[in-house]
Amino acid sequence: MKKIYFFAIVAFVFSMAPANAQFVDDIETYNLGPLFTPRWTTWDGTNTNNQNAIVSDAQAFDGSQSIFIGPASLGPQDAVLDFGGVATSGVWTVFWRMYVPSGSTGYFNLQGNVSPSANDNLQFLSGNITLVAGTLADDGGSSALSYPEDEWFTMRAEVDVDAETYELVVNGASGGVVGYTGADFFGGVDFFSDSETNTYFVDDVRLVQGVLGVDDFSADVFSVYPNPVKDVLNISSKAAVDTVVVFDVLGKKVLEVRPGSVSPKINMSNLSSGAYLVQVTIDGASKTIKVIK
Repeated sequence: MKKIYFFAIVAFVFSMAPANAQFVDDIETYNLGPLFTPRWTTWDGTNTNNQNAIVSDAQAFDGSQSIFIGPASLGPQDAVLDFGGVATSGVWTVFWRMYVPSGSTGYFNLQGNVSPSANDNLQFLSGNITLVAGTLADDGGSSALSYPEDEWFTMRAEVDVDAETYELVVNGASGGVVGYTGADFFGGVDFFSDSETNTYFVDDVRLVQGVLGVDDFSADVFSVYPNPVKDVLNISSKAAVDTVVVFDVLGKKVLEVRPGSVSPKINMSNLSSGAYLVQVTIDGASKTIKVIK
């Protein structure tokens, strides 16, 4: 019976993922602490702990865990998100949630070939991308972009491998199309700690083949709390929420609400303890978040 439940969950979750998604990683399946997998590797490809991404429960966009990149004295951390060599031609989009506390900074790069390690190839698509005091700057040529401190925001990079261009987009605002040279293909993202002020979190990572339009992300401009929830789930949104549908682990609809208002409250007090998938629809676009009760 447990195997049936498990496959029901997997089938339901992936039925709602984009058809062209290469992977979706919510960081919930890992143990807390240093992370080393074929997807989350390091700059020189070794599991040395000091370079590794750290799975943390200090912050999370949804669920309870995210990737933490901290001050340089911790490693410095030099974690590489490896795409596995799939983005060799055409257009690709990588998307993640990012949180930078006030007074802290961040740093990442878009990379070319990272196999067997980024250090073996030294291929860069972007320039040095830094996040300081609410401004994202790219010395590779992107226009400066604003980001909010002390809250989660959307970060995505669209790369045209054939045209050798990339575009950075923060909360829907674009830094413009930038050309690059010297990279075989779009191999991954390097999350680096470049200073003692460096502190940021990464959650809900996706790699998608193609360009994602505005509608694909319109439902991402919201958050839910608390999670875990006891009775009332709060949805913080900038636009009116059309519907909220709650499914149990078998994919059965257990609650549906049509609030039609900004930042509604959803009463889940009648639901049993356990894991649920909460589907929120805004302006016709939907996103599903795992919630624990």
